[in-house]
Amino acid sequence: MEKELLQQNLQKLMDKALAMGASAAKVVSVPQIKTGAWTRMKCQYGCPNYGATLCCPPYTPDYEATQKFLSEYAYGIIVEYTMELPEGAGPGAFTSADLKMSNGLLEILLGLERDAFLLNNYRAFALKAGRCRLCDKCNLQKCVNPTKARPSLEACGIDVFALANDNGFKMEVITGPIKELKIYGLLLVE
Repeated sequence: MEKELLQQNLQKLMDKALAMGASAAKVVSVPQIKTGAWTRMKCQYGCPNYGATLCCPPYTPDYEATQKFLSEYAYGIIVEYTMELPEGAGPGAFTSADLKMSNGLLEILLGLERDAFLLNNYRAFALKAGRCRLCDKCNLQKCVNPTKARPSLEACGIDVFALANDNGFKMEVITGPIKELKIYGLLLVE
């Protein structure tokens, strides 16, 4: 695809992300995305969702397969989705916000994936941070939402903290009261 047309398409997609509710969107250089085996180890040893959904390990590609997959792309768009929490919100507010955030980001990413496809970026593919929240419980036999389900960035070996921080976002471990939640997704474009 002609570079100028690609840049126009990337800008259209970022504008669309913002119009759909993303708090920010930025073009990323896919070859600069960091991957590692450690991300899946953190999934397997520390995450209660390991083996609980088809979008998490051990069902997702490992980081070596992800590196090969990413090598087929030059540009993508990182999408940040932010949700404010009411002051003094307890754990129940976090649980409900997590569900809303996860599916809200997924809706944006799927919309962008479709729009990218219609702009002749037919290889466009979306991934998002965090587990799949489309079903209350994954049946682990066959996905009932195959057109919507996308693998988790970290489950595929992508370092989400580095992805965000290397592209101008500030992602860090939260150690105090939670005032807002941020989640990131990635649209691979070309």
